[in-house]
This record gives sequence, structure tokens and C-alpha cells, in this order.
Amino acid sequence: MQYYNLYTKQSFQGVNLERLKATNLTGGFCTFNQARKLNGKIIKGSKAVARLTRKVTDNTKGEEFRSYPVFHSSQIKYKDEV
Repeated sequence: MQYYNLYTKQSFQGVNLERLKATNLTGGFCTFNQARKLNGKIIKGSKAVARLTRKVTDNTKGEEFRSYPVFHSSQIKYKDEV
């Protein structure tokens, strides 16, 4: 598992995997909100390394694609770290 979501522990697939490979970073990635749920904080001034897409099914709008900025594990500082 070279490219995985830190929060869900699932590997990335498809076009999202290709976008992460283009960053030349390996390891865990997560969104801003997922980092917060893990008691982490994005380091000030950090930029998202990629924008990943996901198909979302909504009862009112049908299917649509949403994109999410993701950060690498090296850009996250956990609250228990000093």
C-alpha cells in the first residue's frame, strides 16, 4: 500500500492514483477535515498536493463528481507532538 488514505486506510485507485503518483510522494494522504478528525493540524502555509475526484450520488441531483484537495502525511502535525 504505497498510496492510501490515512483516515480510511483504503488504497487509492484509478485516476486518483495517477494524480498521487505525479506528486512523487508516497505514503498516506488525507483531506483537511480528515486530518482534524485524526487530531491533526495542517502545517501553516502548506498547499494541497493534489485534487482528487469522487463520484457522489445525490437524490436530488443524481450523480456528480466532486473534487477534494488532499495533503500528504508530512504536512500534518498531530496535537500530541511537541
